[in-house]
Amino acid sequence: MDINEIEMLLKKFRWHTLQRMYGCAHSSIIGFISTEWISLSLENSILDGAPSPIIGNGRAGQTNADILLCKDGRPVIPVEVETDVSKYKEKTDSLFAYLSNKKDFDGIEFGLLFMTNLCNGDTKYKHNWEKIKLRATKSEKNNIALVSIIKERARLGKDSPLNVLRKRNDYFPWDIITVDYWIYSANRTKEGNLWRK
Repeated sequence: MDINEIEMLLKKFRWHTLQRMYGCAHSSIIGFISTEWISLSLENSILDGAPSPIIGNGRAGQTNADILLCKDGRPVIPVEVETDVSKYKEKTDSLFAYLSNKKDFDGIEFGLLFMTNLCNGDTKYKHNWEKIKLRATKSEKNNIALVSIIKERARLGKDSPLNVLRKRNDYFPWDIITVDYWIYSANRTKEGNLWRK
């Protein structure tokens, strides 16, 4: 896939549905990406808990993407969904390992990192992808797409049963207000918006 095809693929997903997922939503986002991928074609399939691209060292050094999107019986896109900003380097290293393993993962087009941007301070739930962009552009091999969300604290008015529950945990009272993307492929970059409240 070239950079425009990657962009077109991302734009086919119904990102607006994420606005009804409250909390960390790690498993829900994985389910969302899986369902969207499978719904695009009868030839599409998923490996949930993708096999590691590093073989032969037992558990040491192994890394496993959350899911592996497949098409026509071949792997196409390893996907990592990560909440914690401090783990972004580890997750991009995982995606780069899949891209480098041509023997077992021949056919992989690009890696996808979905970022929910949980950290402390003013940058909580805001794009935290500048370091990842810089790392990705240092190698021509690192075809990667980043999808990043921004959240804002919700104004939870009337104490409906759902609002009462959302006030009980610090994760819950936040709403997604934008879903943006950044793609690096063949020494080119492209970015834009996938959904905005």
